[in-house]
Amino acid sequence: MIKQDPMKQMLLVVPQRELPETQSVWGTGGWLPPEEREGLDWLALSKLLGWSIAINRWDGSSFQTEFSEGTHWIVLACDSDALKEAHITRLIERLETEPILLVVRAGSSDALSKLTGVRKKMDRIKGRRVTWEGPGPQRFWTCRTPLEGHALECPEESDIWATLEGNPFIVARRFGVGFIATLGFHPSQARDTDGTATALLKQLLIQGVDLPLAWLDYENTVILRMDDPGSAETVHHQIYSQTKLESTEWNQISSELEKRNARLSVGYVAGWVDDGDPDLGNLKVSKLSITRIPGKVYPSPLVVYEKASKNEKELVFDYEDEYNGIQTLRAKGVAEVELHGHTHMHPDSITWAKASDRYSKSSWYRELGKPASVAIASKGKKEHPLTLGLSAFRQYFNVTPTTVICPGEQFTSKVLQHALDLGFSFVGSYYLALRYENHFCWAQHVCAPYLNQPDHAWFDAGLPVVGYFHDFDLKRHGVQWFSHYLKEWEKVGARKWIDYRELAGAISRLFHLTRHSGQIRLTVRNQGAPQLVRPLTLMMRIPGDTTLSHISVSWNDQESLVETLSLGHDLYRITLPGCP
Repeated sequence: MIKQDPMKQMLLVVPQRELPETQSVWGTGGWLPPEEREGLDWLALSKLLGWSIAINRWDGSSFQTEFSEGTHWIVLACDSDALKEAHITRLIERLETEPILLVVRAGSSDALSKLTGVRKKMDRIKGRRVTWEGPGPQRFWTCRTPLEGHALECPEESDIWATLEGNPFIVARRFGVGFIATLGFHPSQARDTDGTATALLKQLLIQGVDLPLAWLDYENTVILRMDDPGSAETVHHQIYSQTKLESTEWNQISSELEKRNARLSVGYVAGWVDDGDPDLGNLKVSKLSITRIPGKVYPSPLVVYEKASKNEKELVFDYEDEYNGIQTLRAKGVAEVELHGHTHMHPDSITWAKASDRYSKSSWYRELGKPASVAIASKGKKEHPLTLGLSAFRQYFNVTPTTVICPGEQFTSKVLQHALDLGFSFVGSYYLALRYENHFCWAQHVCAPYLNQPDHAWFDAGLPVVGYFHDFDLKRHGVQWFSHYLKEWEKVGARKWIDYRELAGAISRLFHLTRHSGQIRLTVRNQGAPQLVRPLTLMMRIPGDTTLSHISVSWNDQESLVETLSLGHDLYRITLPGCP
């Protein structure tokens, strides 16, 4: 018997080839076929809901099911038809004595149908109308893209928890004190098709267990992200013509954030690279004009660059003013900086400064991708761009960032491994990599559309979406561009605006709700999580309880009573204060 750990709420069974312990990064940061990431998708979903996960790697012959007496779910993210009689017996033993929800894809084998009571047919079903008829209130969804699944052969005593156009889509069977939920669809394929599938799976996990449950609620949530403040690319790369945002513009940004109780992640670049050419402009560092040195890196917060232009009017790039504007937002609690590389430019800055195409070739402005890997390796870990950037952040912002935002969304596995070693919580790209113990797992259903691409569909899954943009957007179009698209996002459903640090502070904690002697208790474990930047809202489901006014919260070895807000149907909302 493995040592009991009541904080492990989900036992996730995956094929041995998936989520290998020897690999530090699960997923690629790009699109993976659903057949290759079923376990990864379940893992990411559970992390975003605030639940703890134990991973069991199945080699096709055996897997461990006696993990924890606190387990809520066992999810078989594998070929269910390969289950053998011995596996079935062990699962039955758990279900007979523990109120566990077992989630399994429908199959056609005799052994599996003995367990689930359901058999997959060859016929297919398809449609847009999804209905939840299982525990809790009835819910309806209309998909934007039709979902598909297998027709299911179900015994009369089965409970149909969800339907697709009236056809069984999730079928449940009570077994002992637990339940078996059989999916008539591949969960990752369905999630790729339409966000409604993710919302349905969340409903299944939340309503399918007859146990008190707490989870994070990020429905209608946007993570705001601005890239490129501090970057010298704005000066050197000829595709740009804008200068830096000024203090008045930062104040306008602050006003837009404050009126929405919003927070903004600023993807900052702390190292400014000199091209060494005095004919092109005058460089001041700490307000002093300096001798130009090709490839030398200066702290961005100290730089003012006066660039000569064709019309003989200097363009002033005031990074000092920009830094002060960002500091003002931070002081107001509406923004935090995250690491957008160290310089945003090729790590071999001296070679860049000598190159004939240094102002025109985009690859010179990608710091962490494969073309830069040789230069990174030659510098050693102490001179690694992430290490240097982290040191600069601590010096000039007195903060340890939670997120690496790779310039141009280019990175290598070695870069991500170094980010893990440095303690980062996330990697921000088009998808989001979440830290799970000593691994990054790519959450392929947390996407980062550009801020000028609002759409209702981003919120269908009930997961956060990253709305990103660049500082030059606001310099080119004015802060009204920012204001306009925030309003457009609100029109399509945005209700909550957070940053990466707020998300990291939430999902780096574990939330476990239990009932002892009739009393409800919430246990919170920090696990080295960043401080909460503001109060944290949790959802709770407490079956059979309709009169709960307070619950006991255990946090950092301290007990306190927290008021609850009843939402009906055994659902509650609580707010935890911002705490260490």
